[in-house]
Amino acid sequence: MANLNFPRWLAPALVILLIAGVVAASRFLRPEEVPAVALACADLKAGCPATLAGQVVELGIAGELKVLTPFEVWLKAPGARTVQASFTMEGMDMGFNLYTLKPDAAGTFKARVTLPVCVSGRRDWVMTLRVDGRALSVPFVTEL
Repeated sequence: MANLNFPRWLAPALVILLIAGVVAASRFLRPEEVPAVALACADLKAGCPATLAGQVVELGIAGELKVLTPFEVWLKAPGARTVQASFTMEGMDMGFNLYTLKPDAAGTFKARVTLPVCVSGRRDWVMTLRVDGRALSVPFVTEL
């Protein structure tokens, strides 16, 4: 058997290079975050059309748009496979508000949503719908 004499510093240097290579590769392999398409919807109860990745979708809500009161978010997106909705406030930590919308028999994606109360009294929300990796951002204000 051959006796290989490596310098003591070589093994830690190789480990560091390997870790750096994995980190660099993961940055290139990670899918880029696609910026959300902004949509101003004057009446979410009536529904609003939008174009997402070249496809026309329609979204809206059913029920009262109030905090602590369940309402339904719906999205008509023919051919979509996965739809999630998250709710945030600009500059405010409102906790984890992520919902998976499930298709009904007609193919309309739906989820029952309940928003928390903001302790500062704010009512300005942003709903972000993620449809098969594409995002649609919809600001709205809850009722009193």
